[in-house]
Amino acid sequence: MDNLLRDLRHGTRTLRKTPGATLVAVLALSFGIGLTTLMFSIIYGALLRGLPFADQGELVMIQRAKPSTGFSRMSLSIHDFTDWRAEQRSFEDLAGFYQSDFAIANDGSSAEQLAGAYMSASAFDLLGVTPAAGRVFTAEDERIGGPAVIVIGWPIWQQRFGGDPATIGRTVRINGEPATIIGVMPPKFGFPSDQDAWMPMRLDPVQTPRGQGAGFRAIGRLRDGVSIQQARTDLERIAARLAAEYPATNEGVIARVTDFTEDTIGREERSVLWTMMGAVIFVLLIACANVTNLLIGRATLRTKEVGVRTALGASRWRVASPFLAESFVLAATGAVIGLAIAWFGIRAFNNAIVDSRPPFWLDIGMHGPVLFIAFAATLLASLAAGAIPAIQAARANTHEILKDESRGASSFKLGRLSRILVAAEMAMSVGLLVGAGLMIKSVVKVHNVDLGFDATRIFTARLNLPAATYPGETERARLEETLAPRLAGLPGVDAVAFASSMPGMGSGLTSFDIEGTTHLSDTDYPTASTVLVSPGFFSTLDVTIAAGREFTEQDRTGAPGVALVNRAFVRKHFQDGVAIGRRLRMGGANSTADWLTIVGVVPDQYASGLEDRFPETIYRSTRQTPLGRPLVLLRSRNDPVLLAGDVRRAVEAIDADVPMSNAGSVAHLLERDNWYYDVFGTLFVAFGAAALFLASIGLYGVMAFSVSTRKREMGVRMAVGADGARVTRMILRQGMTQTAIGLGVGTLFALGVSRLVAAILFQVDPRDPAIFSGILAVLLITAVLACWIPARRAASVDPLEAMRSE
Repeated sequence: MDNLLRDLRHGTRTLRKTPGATLVAVLALSFGIGLTTLMFSIIYGALLRGLPFADQGELVMIQRAKPSTGFSRMSLSIHDFTDWRAEQRSFEDLAGFYQSDFAIANDGSSAEQLAGAYMSASAFDLLGVTPAAGRVFTAEDERIGGPAVIVIGWPIWQQRFGGDPATIGRTVRINGEPATIIGVMPPKFGFPSDQDAWMPMRLDPVQTPRGQGAGFRAIGRLRDGVSIQQARTDLERIAARLAAEYPATNEGVIARVTDFTEDTIGREERSVLWTMMGAVIFVLLIACANVTNLLIGRATLRTKEVGVRTALGASRWRVASPFLAESFVLAATGAVIGLAIAWFGIRAFNNAIVDSRPPFWLDIGMHGPVLFIAFAATLLASLAAGAIPAIQAARANTHEILKDESRGASSFKLGRLSRILVAAEMAMSVGLLVGAGLMIKSVVKVHNVDLGFDATRIFTARLNLPAATYPGETERARLEETLAPRLAGLPGVDAVAFASSMPGMGSGLTSFDIEGTTHLSDTDYPTASTVLVSPGFFSTLDVTIAAGREFTEQDRTGAPGVALVNRAFVRKHFQDGVAIGRRLRMGGANSTADWLTIVGVVPDQYASGLEDRFPETIYRSTRQTPLGRPLVLLRSRNDPVLLAGDVRRAVEAIDADVPMSNAGSVAHLLERDNWYYDVFGTLFVAFGAAALFLASIGLYGVMAFSVSTRKREMGVRMAVGADGARVTRMILRQGMTQTAIGLGVGTLFALGVSRLVAAILFQVDPRDPAIFSGILAVLLITAVLACWIPARRAASVDPLEAMRSE
């Protein structure tokens, strides 16, 4: 222990003698350890930590799938759920749930929209969570026709009810109907995603025809010793029996049993996170390579010291330990700064995702395993950086060292190893910078996407019409017609419309049939994005109809059914380019829907979200199919955000039980919905910038050290006739050879990185030649500068001074 402490003190004093090189090494390790810790904290919180419940590894998600039709995820029906629950042998129990917004109002106040969920009474027991106050559901609460009850979340209890214990037993209006608050859940509980309130799931398998009724998902808790695969096999046994007994609804249907967090965070998202974890590990490796080169240089200069110590009887461990001590001091100092970088990074990440309402179980922080990884990264960095010079020092040939003090026996090997490390740094930097370049281009494209209208002038808000007071199309249509003139009269409003969704925000896919076409099976029917819009929708967006006409007030219930389609739809389904007057019908082979006549063609828009640029889209009129959750659209001459209060009051004047949510400009909401481009783009840019910085100083350091150790050689060359230009070219040639090898290998590495990040690119080719060539050019220029400075120093060597100094 005394020797260890002595080595650490000696290493600290030695490093202080070269503050510039020490600072660079510490910064390199700080970036490496800090970014690694930040990325692992995200990985741990999103993928590894799991649900914050006891024995959370036993909780699994249960759904259906039908591979023959390409449906990898299907909701459960009450009939399949009941059969699976009764016959399964792998779970302690199963519980169903599905998400739905609730409109809550009390004591004459306006309604507030809550993210809610309907859940089986057994769900809370399966999760192993007890309420903070009151109780949760019982089997009696699931009885159809029984009194409505609701369990609220802790934040709602505090914000809306002031944490009053008398809230339990209080009656509120939920979706326009009275319901009694029976419980309050503890803080940070929001199952299944980020829910504010819960109501009992009331579904009757006896009164509901098989294959009909609300669809939902289920969770199950595995029995002791049962694996997910065994549970899947058990449920598939039941599914096979149901398929044989009820082929009309269950043929080809299988069970899908997965880990809960794995199911929530999709395969592409997990792949991107692990890709970024791999990327940041490369940053750490580059940092280690830099410090290794620094210590290699110091080892080369201290070969005589090593020889003397060995000649005096020092063991190989005693010879090597000072180098390991120096690397540990560097790594430990870098770790302290790195943890600070990680802490600030975690705060920034959490602030960036807060508006996206992440799952309640997503907890990104400095947890124990994260700190352990930081400690492990510190040890790895110290060992990786110190091991090579330590081993070389311990294996040094004492006789040759003492015979020639100007060159250590290991100098040539260490120099060659340094060049290999620099080439590896350049290769890894290419991959990281290409990833960063692709992400930057994606972010720029997202922020400059052309939606076909000015998104900064359009105000939008979602209304949720309670089923109790708006049970049918007549009531929904009446609200729209009553609200529209009130909104049109608001100051600064130029136009009003309603829709089911906005361009860029996504819409559902629906099967359809075009009159005169034939299909071999139900699965052969084409699908298209379907959007319901009111008359004046496109004029509100200031979009010009391409052909035909827009919907009018005459296109209402009872009138002939009409539809609009976009240009992409015409290109795909009408070879002659003529769509006006053609007819289509929603649904597949068994559809009984009315035929719709196409009366207009509209420009292509991002109807399915930004990921799908111009999908085939069918527009239908809200006057013929009124909306239960209409999206209000206002074109404003002023800042759209200022309209939120006026719109809220206009809605309340008609019905205070109708909640309004997601109010703001379309531009702001799109930015919020696509937050991940900014967040992950910023992370990749940080990785790339760190890699560029580290590779640059690594190459410069090796070239500068090479020149300093070859000072006599340069003097001899110049003494026998070599001019400064020739010496400069020689040094540049040496550095550019390393660079060329690194860039060549790095290009292959970058091709792999680009494929892995393709899932989160927006309208960017993963092999974009401009990005690849630009990154290679940047690195080439950086390498030339890193080599040119030492080369100019070599060319300015005075031959006489060089010979005298040796």
